[in-house]
Amino acid sequence: MKFSSRALTRMHELMEIGPRQLTAAAAAGAATLGSAFALAVVSGYLITKSWTMPPVLDLTVAVVSVRALGISRGVFRYFERLLTHDAALTGVSRLRTNMYAGLASAPSALAGRLKRGDLLARIGDDAEDMANDVIRAVVPALVALVMAVAILATIAPFSPLAALAMLAGLAFATIIAPFFAFRAALRAENDLVEARTHLHTLSLFALENADVLRVRGQWQETLADLECAQNRFDSALDKAAIPSAFARSSTQIAMIPALLGSILAAGGVYHLETAGLLGGFMGHTAGIIGVIILAPLSSFEAASVLPQAASQRARSIVAAERLAELDSGDSPVASAFDTTGSSSVREALRAASEDAQSAIESPATVGPAKASPSPAPARRERPEPATLTAAALTTGWSADRPLAHALELSFAPGSRTLVYGASGRGKSTLGLTLAGLLAPLSGHVTYGGVSLTSLNPTELASRVTFFAEDAHVFATSLRENIRVVRGDLTDAEITKALTLAGLDAWVSSLPSGLDTILGSGGEDVSGGERRRLLLARAIAHAAPVTILDEPTEHLNLDLASALMEGILTPGRFFPADSTVIVITHDRRFTDSGAAVLDLDAHSTHEGSTHVKSHEN
Repeated sequence: MKFSSRALTRMHELMEIGPRQLTAAAAAGAATLGSAFALAVVSGYLITKSWTMPPVLDLTVAVVSVRALGISRGVFRYFERLLTHDAALTGVSRLRTNMYAGLASAPSALAGRLKRGDLLARIGDDAEDMANDVIRAVVPALVALVMAVAILATIAPFSPLAALAMLAGLAFATIIAPFFAFRAALRAENDLVEARTHLHTLSLFALENADVLRVRGQWQETLADLECAQNRFDSALDKAAIPSAFARSSTQIAMIPALLGSILAAGGVYHLETAGLLGGFMGHTAGIIGVIILAPLSSFEAASVLPQAASQRARSIVAAERLAELDSGDSPVASAFDTTGSSSVREALRAASEDAQSAIESPATVGPAKASPSPAPARRERPEPATLTAAALTTGWSADRPLAHALELSFAPGSRTLVYGASGRGKSTLGLTLAGLLAPLSGHVTYGGVSLTSLNPTELASRVTFFAEDAHVFATSLRENIRVVRGDLTDAEITKALTLAGLDAWVSSLPSGLDTILGSGGEDVSGGERRRLLLARAIAHAAPVTILDEPTEHLNLDLASALMEGILTPGRFFPADSTVIVITHDRRFTDSGAAVLDLDAHSTHEGSTHVKSHEN
């Protein structure tokens, strides 16, 4: 895999770390190591100068300086840690927020082809590597540059030979060793990231499908696959540790020429006049010898972390390449934090953050909201219903494994269609493609003769919407969990949608009604309540084309039949001129009067689906 720094640069732009933050962190780091270096220099001077037994007053300044530098090192280290981590943690928070804002306003196909575990690894671990890049690579590199100049400028007036030897050692520690560490780490990190992603994906799959896997007798097989994935990750981790081992040893290697040069230079200084250097400023040459010999011992503290910083930079580049696949790259990076303009994504992020904080502060997971509900924005006109058409459509997640191809479909306004098919046949994939959330492998989908790909996300969502069976329930109020589909919904419309979905009794039992805060992921609602909550979203949205994925799953037979009847009856749950496509495995509704698209009836030996035409 070929890597470039362009993706890393883009991720740093999304982190929005200002030059002042980096400068302050680097200055604090340089002050920390500068204090350590000055402490070594002054201590060396004090030790060797004391050997000549000068008047005690001659050593007073050096003694006080040693104490002051010892204290200042700890103080500056505290500020360096504070400033560096503030910049990094704030940056990674803004990176994730900007990524969320970009994904919310970009075509869903941008992330739709990723498995959930892979997406989680990118937003989680890969984004964290961006913070580590600041802490372990960017700031240390800036500090090392400043310290190299300061060290050479300090030693050169005492002994050009010692400065030359120091230059050779610093060149190896700051350039050569990091370069080879970077190259080695870049090769190893790609395998490590792939192994980690595979492990996360398989772990999440096992956690979410444990019951199904046990019923099918595949649990032990899944555990064996998980163990293999863990072993692969451990091996990749060990391989990636090799460059780090070399990095840790490079500093000691670099100190050798610097120490040898200092010893030789000290011999030359010994034969100088006793007045010393710099016009007698340093006094006796014994102090100068101490400075020259002991200075290299503390001169490589800044350079010692550079090979490890190079390894971290390699990890960050790999992580940035993966994050860049989720970045549309066509929106201003400050959009999520700019408070001067209007942005639906920005307002949604701000509202979600405030409600989530209220949920955290509340004593129970379910409870009243802390803040009053935000007013609904101005009403938006509903687009005119039009025919949804698919021509020569091939669907699937990868070109080498199409799930359906050569589809010719047409869904007229007011039509009701049931889509059947065995598990894995591609029902949900077809729904995502018809909704414009997943790019077709070939062919095209149009709404009223206009290709879905030519519509912006807002226009697309207002015309064709897909409601997944595992759609997220947010850690916010019940009201906002419905208004997530349409920000202009009134309380009356929300209550009506919940009532049609059969949730009126449940809402009445909640402590604060529509203001009740729900737990993240719907952890405090039952499977049936969650399913009807998602159905209520679809009812409230009332889009011209609504595609529902398993809307009656986890419901008892009577309730499922009643809800399906309302879904398929024009004018009851959805407007009479709306197109409703229902993906389901329940074949009890084939006689409901709705058109039927059976993907199983058109299977080939390759597992693909052929449908010549489907008029509704």
